[in-house]
Amino acid sequence: MQLKRYTIASLILMILVAAAVYSIDNEAISFDLLGLHFPNLPVAFWVVVPLIIMYLASLLHMGVYALVGNFKLRRLNKDHEKMMDALRDALLGVGERNYVYKSEPYKLMGKLIDHSLLMPFDTLRSIGNEKIDEALQLMRDVKENKKVDIKKFHLPSTTSIAIQNNLNRFERGEIDADSILSRPDSYGEIVCAKAYESYVKTASVGSIMKFKHLFTKASLVDFLQRINASENGIEIANEELVALLASIKLESNDWIDLSEAMAKNMLPEQRIRLFEMLSEQNDDAMEGYFYTLYDLQMIDTANEILNNTAHNDYLIFKAYRDLKKANKHYDIAIFLRRSC
Repeated sequence: MQLKRYTIASLILMILVAAAVYSIDNEAISFDLLGLHFPNLPVAFWVVVPLIIMYLASLLHMGVYALVGNFKLRRLNKDHEKMMDALRDALLGVGERNYVYKSEPYKLMGKLIDHSLLMPFDTLRSIGNEKIDEALQLMRDVKENKKVDIKKFHLPSTTSIAIQNNLNRFERGEIDADSILSRPDSYGEIVCAKAYESYVKTASVGSIMKFKHLFTKASLVDFLQRINASENGIEIANEELVALLASIKLESNDWIDLSEAMAKNMLPEQRIRLFEMLSEQNDDAMEGYFYTLYDLQMIDTANEILNNTAHNDYLIFKAYRDLKKANKHYDIAIFLRRSC
């Protein structure tokens, strides 16, 4: 539209100049310039020729700048799309992001966004951009435990949204523990660990041991409580338990908690022998051994072992021993719990 107006204005100017010159001098001339012979034409025509050349040169000038401007605009548009993708990824918790921006205005913000996670307020429902609005809707739906189509976002299994969605699916029964544990790369460590907590409550010992690297303290407690249980009970040799517990990182207090879990269904003889074997391999298990002996009223055995320890070791159990000797009888579980 602007080019059309410019062309019309230029033509009007040329006509006015030609008319003015022709009214003053209507003669015709010819001349030679740079070895070229120019024919005999009205003076008005030769006056207008430079205007025509200037008009064409201006068109070329505007065309070049329009082309350059168009390239810049396209570059800005591409950077804008990349920025929207980066913002969407920042909302959805995608970890590895490295968008390359060509235009300076986007480079600074792009670098900042690529190293950020966005957590908008719940009141933000939409911003008018389709990609961002879809991400916001997905976040709300996953938070509300709704069934969503997450595949189109191509999210890694390590993103918080993908993890929560898979946990929701597991909770709703859309996927089971077997499916999750058989495809750990597709679901990630957190989802597998959650599925394993459920898995150890019903699966066989052999099946559970295939994924023993997923044991947590909570799942280990559930597993140990099944030993000799009347429902979903399992049988496992002490040697297997020693090997299993040796592969799991446990603190001193954890051994007491495990002994409490075993007390639910495990035979006392097996429980005592197990902790005897454990204490021979791991000094941290001694607290669990003392707890087991006192819990099962093996007072003399516990005192005999305790008397052979260093003066400053296992003071809480020595205090309990002294109370017993003074006819102050407390349940060992209550005594230890109050001492924490």
